[in-house]
Amino acid sequence: MKNKIFIKLFVLLFFITACDDTLDFRLSTSIPAGEVITDLESLDLAVNGSYGLLGDSDLFNRTATLLPDLMSDNLYLDAFNNTGRYLFFDDYTVQDDNGNVESLYNDLARIIAQTTIILREVENVDFPDSELALANQYKGEAKFVRALAYFTMQQFFAQPYNFTNDASHLGVPIPDAEALGGNSIVSPARATTAAVYALIVSDLQEAITLMDATSDVFRADVWAAEALLARVYLNMGNYPQAEARASNVINSSGAILVSNGSYISSWSAEKSSETIFSVANILTDNSGFDSVGYFYNGYDDAFPTPDFLSQFEATDVRNGLYEQQGAPNGLEFSILKYPDTQNQSDNIPILRLSEMFLIKAEAHARQPGQETMAQGALDAIITRADGSAAPSTETGQALINKIILERRKELAFEGFRLFDLTRTKRDFQKFRQDLPPLSITAQGNFTILPIPLDELNRNPNIEPNPGY
Repeated sequence: MKNKIFIKLFVLLFFITACDDTLDFRLSTSIPAGEVITDLESLDLAVNGSYGLLGDSDLFNRTATLLPDLMSDNLYLDAFNNTGRYLFFDDYTVQDDNGNVESLYNDLARIIAQTTIILREVENVDFPDSELALANQYKGEAKFVRALAYFTMQQFFAQPYNFTNDASHLGVPIPDAEALGGNSIVSPARATTAAVYALIVSDLQEAITLMDATSDVFRADVWAAEALLARVYLNMGNYPQAEARASNVINSSGAILVSNGSYISSWSAEKSSETIFSVANILTDNSGFDSVGYFYNGYDDAFPTPDFLSQFEATDVRNGLYEQQGAPNGLEFSILKYPDTQNQSDNIPILRLSEMFLIKAEAHARQPGQETMAQGALDAIITRADGSAAPSTETGQALINKIILERRKELAFEGFRLFDLTRTKRDFQKFRQDLPPLSITAQGNFTILPIPLDELNRNPNIEPNPGY
């Protein structure tokens, strides 16, 4: 009875060993939930553990990073020499009993339940004045991690915010915080998308007030919360707030864009000057052969599409991230954003300063009279990549199209492309190596994943996604 959603108490053992795939999800209920968080040390351990599942191979260490590119026009599987992984996603034939879908859903659900219990129980602890600042920091981190999990679950399992005019369409479940950790099964219905986003925004706004401005990038700080909030507001179509939050990170976080000369090598570094938040992988604790980098360059299972590669000018430094394999003019190019196939210790960037410039550019471009500012933010990324590029002069829809294209190039293989296509309602061609391309309708039934069959069978209150 492993990996069940929202049903049992997360004792401290789970917080410490969150990445252990053998850990039974039926954790002991003999310890009252209130005894899990008792002081600053146990709070720190619990919050630190909540980061653990972010690096699961079915979350950001592979599946959640891979699928938005594989299910879009950026990536395809080698049809003739593959290991059998993710074939149904490449063909858009995923079913609700798919193991990767179930693991992705359950990982996110566990993080949500875990952080919700932390935030509930920490309110019962009286911290001395000397520990309040750190206690608030840890509470802010828990809110950030929960917001990231909700947002990721919402992107994969529900239609974009603008699918309905008032975001009243089905979102993901929001469990009753008071019921979590008891002996009874919690079976939440799906909330509206508007309600889920309201919770995400609230968590991030509160996190900003609780956390400080210093971080090692592997645990969240105020700038990570600001950056994620900018992303959330962009997806909501709240362009003034998206611009304001992105600009705040650009101007005040201390992050600096990597230079043209250091761009390629920065992907081999532990972190770069523009890293805001990253999932940590070290030599002794990583996803090994289940990492996204090994999937690309160890198994050689997936390659960038010809259409994606054709978007780059010859003078663009980012060409160096895509290395041709085999005979000249062959289709197969390695993806070198995660180059450590020997140790699989590549960290996975979740928030980078480059994205903030592109959020700022798009948010300006979608507001009247702000095209010059949009062009300036966009050109910061374009000219960093290609010093010979001419300044942007496009306006209106042409400018927005250029920004979306630049997002495709700059944020490729980091888990963005499908979501950019669906939120902007852009139909696309899904390239397949051995079969004709698939014509995919943005915001169609199958651009989101099915609610897992196991969850449907165990939760009588949850509704499936249409078409599955």
